[in-house]
Amino acid sequence: MENTAENSSYNLSIRINLDGFSLLVSEQSGQQLSSKKVSLSMINLSKSEIASTLSTETELNYQDIRIIYESDVYIFIPTPLFRPEESARFLSLQQKLQKKECIIHNTIPNWNTVNAFSIPENLQQAIEELFPGLIIEHQMSYLLSEKVKQIPANSIHIWVRTNIFDVIAVQSSKLQLLNSFSYKTPEDFTYHTLNIMEQLAFDTKSTIVYLYNTDKKPELATILDNYVIVDKQ
Repeated sequence: MENTAENSSYNLSIRINLDGFSLLVSEQSGQQLSSKKVSLSMINLSKSEIASTLSTETELNYQDIRIIYESDVYIFIPTPLFRPEESARFLSLQQKLQKKECIIHNTIPNWNTVNAFSIPENLQQAIEELFPGLIIEHQMSYLLSEKVKQIPANSIHIWVRTNIFDVIAVQSSKLQLLNSFSYKTPEDFTYHTLNIMEQLAFDTKSTIVYLYNTDKKPELATILDNYVIVDKQ
């Protein structure tokens, strides 16, 4: 990564998944300055190896650091029903939990919901060692708390990953869908998106579909734009 952050006037976002992590440096205004992707198998590394790699890549001083962990294993629970000690039970009802994983939860007050998700113990411990006290956010938590809250009613929000995309659908200021879907081609992506809109009775002529992380996959927005209103974030 270029040395764009020589002092604490910049923000760093670290997006981690089991295949590695991406570093994004931005100004306080949100304008992205640089990015870097590091590919490595997180699941096969020890806590110290992960911490050492992350430390080497994040040795500069930043105003703010956010850790976003991308995972398919998550569940949203209404705040009144959530009990931290029951997070694993809630999650196991819908997802298969792996050994040596711990459960983390993000509270999202604006939507009166909690997102419980699993993360490998070695990764969680490495992050805690390197960034003590820093909250690890799930990508759906980040999307819901930081992006969707700024958008008016009736909208679709899609967080794009390598072969999976995460969807948050809002209709009449209420959450209608929080889910993830697999895709292989831009045509798959378009089909699933249009099917979601049809099943939830969204008007394709007036509903805006907000796409995130499509810089390296512009074809997704290009094809989808033939059918709906697309806004690349």
